[in-house]
Parts: sequence; C-alpha cells; structure tokens
Amino acid sequence: MSEILLRYPFSKEGLYLRIAETVLATAISLYLLYATTIVSFVLSFTISFPLAYTILTLRDLLKTRKILIELNSRDKCILKRRKEMSYYRFFAKIIVTMVCFLVLPVVINPVIALGIILGAICGHGFSELTHYAYVSRCENRLGGELYYFLSEVKSDGYYYVGIRLLRRLSR
Repeated sequence: MSEILLRYPFSKEGLYLRIAETVLATAISLYLLYATTIVSFVLSFTISFPLAYTILTLRDLLKTRKILIELNSRDKCILKRRKEMSYYRFFAKIIVTMVCFLVLPVVINPVIALGIILGAICGHGFSELTHYAYVSRCENRLGGELYYFLSEVKSDGYYYVGIRLLRRLSR
C-alpha cells in the first residue's frame, strides 16, 4: 500500500509563509490601532483577536493531544475514512468563509468589520505558530517526526487520512 506523506502540521516552507502572513497582518493591525481614534475598530480588533486565537489554539492543541495519545500505542493514527467526493465539502467551507468576509462589511459597519477580519487573521496566524511550536516540542519528546498520510483509494472507494510517527534513527 502506498501513501503520500506531508509534514504535520505544515512544512518549513509553510512555516515561513505563515510567519510572513502573521507579521504583515500584525503590522497592518498595529498601524491601524495606533493611527486611528475610531473606538469601534479598536474594540472589534481587541475582542476578535484573543477570541480567534483562544478558540483556534484550543481546537488544534486538543486535536494534537488526542493524536499523541493514540500514537503512544501505535505509530499510526487514522483520523478519517473518506470517499473521493469529500473534498467538495472542504472547498465549500473555504468559499463560505470567503463570502462571509466579503459580506460582513455590507451587513455591519465597515470599520467594525475590518477590526473583526484583521483580528481573526492575526489570531489565526498566531494560533498556527503556537500549534507548530507545540508539535515541534512533542516531536522532540517522541523522538520522531509527525506526518500526515493519505492512503491510496481502496477497492471499496475509500481512502484513509491520518497522522504517522516516523522515528528518527539514533546515531
């Protein structure tokens, strides 16, 4: 059986991209926070940033903790069994999120919407960097590296997605 392996939670290149995104979004947000006297922007950012960071970080850390518990007994953790058509749901979630961000300034005050959107982007970026640091610490403790795996489609039309621990060779 062949599998595709990708670094968990993302590769070094993905880390650099997320650092750049987070620094840019934070710089824009800090500039707007200190250059504006509009209280609604400041409040919406200061509420949405810690809220997004807390929710996303807790979700990722709890998911990783569950994976690590299963990896202690085996070197593989199967997260999902999927049909080939399930990626349409993933793309639908992305489209719905983008539409919500585009409609938000029309529904509520654009200044408040900008604060919410920038707070959510910054919270998401810092959450992903926190998750990467947590996974790196766990990998050092486990003595290996975590990888997503995607198995080939079986005869019943399903494939498996999960996390695999690849142990480092001791020298």
